[in-house]
Amino acid sequence: MRSRPAAYLVALVAVGVALGLRAALTPWLEVRVPYITLFGAVIVAAWYGGPRPAFLAALLGWLGAELLFIPPIGAITWRGVPMLVEILAYLASTALVAGLAGAMHKARMRLEESEQRFRSFMEHSPAFVYLKDEDGRYLFANEAGRTLLKPDWRGKTDAEMLPPDSAERVMANDRRVLEIDAPATFDLRMPGPNGQLRLHSTKFPLRDAAGRRYVGVVTIDVTAQRLSEEQLQLVTDTMSAGMVRVSGELRYLWVNRVFASWARSTPQALVGRHIAEVIGEEGVKELKPFSEALRAGRRVEYERLAHFAGLGLRWIYSVAEPTFNASGEPDGWVAVISDIHERKQAQEALRESDRRKDEFLAVLAHELRNPLAPIRNAVALLAYERDLPPKLEWARAVIERQVEQMARLIEDLLDIARITSGKLLMRRAPVTLGAAIELALETSRPHIDAAHQHLTLRLEAGEAWLDADRTRLAQVFSNLLNNSAKYTPRGGAIALATRREGGEIEVTIEDTGRGFPPEVADKIFDAFTQWQAEGHASAGLGIGLALVRGIVELHGGRVEAWSAGPGKGSRFTVRLPAAEAAHAGGGAHAPAISSGAGLRVLIADDNRDAADSLARILSAYGHEVRVAYDGRAALEECARFEPHAAVLDVGMPEADGYEVARELRARKARPQLIALTGWGQESDRNRALAAGFDHHLTKPADPQSVHELIVKSCLV
Repeated sequence: MRSRPAAYLVALVAVGVALGLRAALTPWLEVRVPYITLFGAVIVAAWYGGPRPAFLAALLGWLGAELLFIPPIGAITWRGVPMLVEILAYLASTALVAGLAGAMHKARMRLEESEQRFRSFMEHSPAFVYLKDEDGRYLFANEAGRTLLKPDWRGKTDAEMLPPDSAERVMANDRRVLEIDAPATFDLRMPGPNGQLRLHSTKFPLRDAAGRRYVGVVTIDVTAQRLSEEQLQLVTDTMSAGMVRVSGELRYLWVNRVFASWARSTPQALVGRHIAEVIGEEGVKELKPFSEALRAGRRVEYERLAHFAGLGLRWIYSVAEPTFNASGEPDGWVAVISDIHERKQAQEALRESDRRKDEFLAVLAHELRNPLAPIRNAVALLAYERDLPPKLEWARAVIERQVEQMARLIEDLLDIARITSGKLLMRRAPVTLGAAIELALETSRPHIDAAHQHLTLRLEAGEAWLDADRTRLAQVFSNLLNNSAKYTPRGGAIALATRREGGEIEVTIEDTGRGFPPEVADKIFDAFTQWQAEGHASAGLGIGLALVRGIVELHGGRVEAWSAGPGKGSRFTVRLPAAEAAHAGGGAHAPAISSGAGLRVLIADDNRDAADSLARILSAYGHEVRVAYDGRAALEECARFEPHAAVLDVGMPEADGYEVARELRARKARPQLIALTGWGQESDRNRALAAGFDHHLTKPADPQSVHELIVKSCLV
């Protein structure tokens, strides 16, 4: 900025020069155009100082011209209208000149101020700023930049101030910028005042009006950033998982060593490449839903089969978090990718093993049930004999109990497998607690009575309603009662009590049996786990209590065990959620079963003992029974005999039970079809019903139950 006195001084000098020039021209011009040189003085005053100095120059110039060049010389006299016209013309001309020159002055001032601010900014910028000529000599260095140069840096080259290896790289970069005539960026390591520096430079070519070329340089110190990145790289390179950072344009911004090795590359080679170059176009399509979610700012997790050049086709698990720019908008993501191929293979092997286990248990159950069926039927036949000798009655009772025990063990084993695989079917409906306990007592009371144990019942909440599978719930209580009977000495006591507490129904079964150490209370419900007291042999398979816990939890309840110690009895507490009264309903009761006799019944089973024994006992109930030992014979017998009901095994030769059921189903007059089989899975039941069976029973079925089902289905 010019000072005001200097501006007025310039105006006076300009007027003096203009008057002197006009005086020198007087011999040629005489009195003509006395103001001709004054316009230049006004222009100079306005350009340098602005409108006020220009106005002063115009006024002084006019006075000087009047005194020196217009007669009478040395005096100012009024010349009338011509003089007024001269003055107005002079003022208009000088005002226009002053205005134009003043505008130029303001523009020059703004430019000088802008240049000054720019110089001040560049001088005090934290970046290192340099200007070099095309020969590499330093012309300008700001305050920060001078810290990297020698004190006498001006006019010197990098070769004179930097170590040879650093100087060569810097000068090569300068030459490259001038060759391509375009900006470029470079990274450099070089010694600094406090150790090794990491520098990032942007260089750009410049030209002046004369066409001379220069190189402008802006360099920033990225030492701390590079050290942080190197430390992060070091940490992530020690991980077994792949890690990447991806831009919104699907380009790798950063990868760790593990991920780079999967692509048979290096981290440096992958940076900047599109992800399609690594995972393929199909991989990009598969990832589209996840990349769109990340671009929307949402976290994603996924598993998929991915192909990598260094791994082949592998299962991976990825967790990705979106990254955000300074405006808070998603601009990419960071992902951690784990190779889970071995785990997935192990899971698949486990599933296959579990499937084979289920198949084995189903086959085992079928093979065990088949021989139990004729034994149970034979025992039922013996029960019809009057006045059996005591020894034979005792033998019959023993066989009956052991057959029931075997059947129960088979069902318990299968139920444990179903609970483990989540396939246990629950048929829940409104049921009273008392009804479930009554059903359990029918099963357990014979065992308790046989041991001459005293059973006490306190059913305070017997009429409470539950949303439960009555049969499964009865299985829970009977297993607990049987467990107490098994481990309580002959003549001991067992107590079953119920009560309602808030929204829960509590059932407690307590005994005076052998008990267990308190520390095993939590483990006692694990499958195939038993506590064996010293001097006592193990009893059972250790599945009864595991089955209890599984069924209770499927009902939304919980079960606990407690004992004061060995020899001090035990207490088992079942807590179940009570059903709301509005949902409980009045309860449905099964219709009474008629004792009907004289029904025609066909039995078809390739196990002759099973078929013949069931035929004998159904005949004892008063039915007319025919027997077939294969599927084709069963169809022929049905055509001749026209039975009311057909009890069919499903695994017969010639034609299996499913084929027989489908063909009979197609006939106009068909019997009630009952599948009686050793295959007892839920899938087996569904298959039987789909084939046309009306009912499905699992061997060894209670002959009384078979009789009642035949009567019920035929007489309804």
